[in-house]
Amino acid sequence: MAVRATLTGWISFSGLLLALALFASASIGQQDLESYRLLVWLMTALLGLVVALFLSILRRIIRTRETLRQEIRRHQGVAAALEESEKRFRETVDLLPQSVFETDKDGKVIFWNRCTLDLTGYTTEDLTAGQSLTGFFAPEESERLQEIFQLVLDGQRLANSLFRVRKKQGLTLPALVSADVRRFHGQPIGIRGSIVDISDRFLAEETQRQNEARLNYLAYHDTLTDLPNRALFQDRLEHALARARRFDSQLALLVIDLDRFKNFNDSLGHDTGDQVLWKVACQLRNGLREVDTLARIGGDEFVVVLENTSPAAVATVAKKVLSLLVQPISLRERQLFLTASIGVSLYPRDGEDVSNLMRKADRAMYQAKKKGGDGFCFFDPDDDTPVEERLFLENDLRQAIERRELLLHYQPQIDLASGRMVGVEALVRWQHGQRGMIAPGAFIPLAEETGLIVSIGEWVLRSACIQGSLWQQAGLPPVRVAVNISTWQIRQADFVDMVESILEESGFDPRLLELEITESAVMDNVQEAIRILSIFQKRGISLAIDDFGTGYSSLSSLQRLPLSKLKIDRSFIRDVTRNPNDAALTSSVIALGQTMGLGVIAEGVETRDQLLFLQQKDCAQVQGFLFSKPLPASEVAALFQHRFVVPACDIGPTGHLPVL
Repeated sequence: MAVRATLTGWISFSGLLLALALFASASIGQQDLESYRLLVWLMTALLGLVVALFLSILRRIIRTRETLRQEIRRHQGVAAALEESEKRFRETVDLLPQSVFETDKDGKVIFWNRCTLDLTGYTTEDLTAGQSLTGFFAPEESERLQEIFQLVLDGQRLANSLFRVRKKQGLTLPALVSADVRRFHGQPIGIRGSIVDISDRFLAEETQRQNEARLNYLAYHDTLTDLPNRALFQDRLEHALARARRFDSQLALLVIDLDRFKNFNDSLGHDTGDQVLWKVACQLRNGLREVDTLARIGGDEFVVVLENTSPAAVATVAKKVLSLLVQPISLRERQLFLTASIGVSLYPRDGEDVSNLMRKADRAMYQAKKKGGDGFCFFDPDDDTPVEERLFLENDLRQAIERRELLLHYQPQIDLASGRMVGVEALVRWQHGQRGMIAPGAFIPLAEETGLIVSIGEWVLRSACIQGSLWQQAGLPPVRVAVNISTWQIRQADFVDMVESILEESGFDPRLLELEITESAVMDNVQEAIRILSIFQKRGISLAIDDFGTGYSSLSSLQRLPLSKLKIDRSFIRDVTRNPNDAALTSSVIALGQTMGLGVIAEGVETRDQLLFLQQKDCAQVQGFLFSKPLPASEVAALFQHRFVVPACDIGPTGHLPVL
């Protein structure tokens, strides 16, 4: 409007000048007419030039105004987009499962997301009022936080550093903090970072540590008496022998066996027997010195190790033990009277290693029993007549394979989900030509001790694979055949080649073969065990840890092994429904297997209550006399289609688990 007014003024002024010029021309003479005409023409030209100039300026102003309007609209669009982007960013950051924050250079929180409020317990009003970052953390973290804050401002990035975060209400929790510097024009203006609550992880790790500690404790202690078990006892005896060698001192091993304890179990029941054993353990623990090693190695058998002693001192201790045990035990309003037989072996007189001392103390204990019990005997070489018997048995065992006296029986392994047989365990038996059937417990330890287990184990594996192949050829449903592998076999340099050769000769599908190894066999040389087992795993052979929970393995070593299955030892299953410790250990092993993605099988299942407990704990497979004793191959074939147990989904409202 101002431009238009200016232009109108100039035109009016020019018109006025022109009118004046015309008026002047009318009043002057002819001689000046030409001069006035020239003046009029110049004024007219000047007026046209002014009009053109102002029209050009007007057009430029109009274009500039339109450009400004477009630029304003563009800036408004950009501002709206930025506002929408910031809104989406805020919504996205609020969805993050971790706390995100920014501070100014003084440590005041100027930006946060919703998780920050949830994590710290502060409100938006609290943070808007200028909450310091130190208020997010426990007081004891204050000094460290200030140091790290300054380091981050100086350009050092913080990544996943552990802090204790303090909620507004005072509760603290573990968290991982990451942070980096905020800059503006290259200058630090504060920090930005994140806080991740790891309370659940801490809880899980603590639970795992407790479970591992519990498993480790149970692996080395008797669950009934809380005394060291055989594994821990042997370890302590080894250390005691090492000290005796170093200081040239004597050591005594006492084997204590309760007299006629079987009568208590048979007449009063196993529960009462367990209570008696627990009270006996308490009496022995209270009566012996703390430096003396006391352990329960099985049944009603206890052992004591006395260091830096003498035969006279040992006799005094043995008499004290007998006097402790002869004290009446009160149970169920009745008093029970016990006696015991004690055998003693001495280092170095009777032996210099665990095996010899144990064997000779055991022989001395049997001599005490032969004398009527309630007494003790030192080992006497003249009474060691079983040595000759052992030599004859070893000689016969060396010829058992050639004489075809060994045979295999197979015990079914039952899948609790289907109730059907999914595998069998091959168990060796010895049909002696003159002595008849010899129990595995009578010759397997001898085979292990002498190394004969290598040739016996090879025969067992070959026979089991051949039988498995025959079942396949007969068109029977595929079942896995489990074969026990000893420590001696794994140590053989040609062990892998031997297994490969047997599979090739027999034509047995390696995917149906399962090798059961003990924890001790693996822990002797973990790296070599991993190498060997990895070869078998690539061939499709399943691998199981046998008698899990009775050896020395740790969870860290267990995780490195290419295993398929854990086998819970029968010693834990036997009292699983009566002994809380056995129940806890069994539950822990099942849970451990499930966590690690391993199958779990419980052996030694003999009662319905044991079976129901295992199914309630989601144990995958079971085997035991409740379903079938070990049978010859011809009798096992008839069980391939048999349904041994009703699956959990078919259990009736009573909760009882029928065995078919």
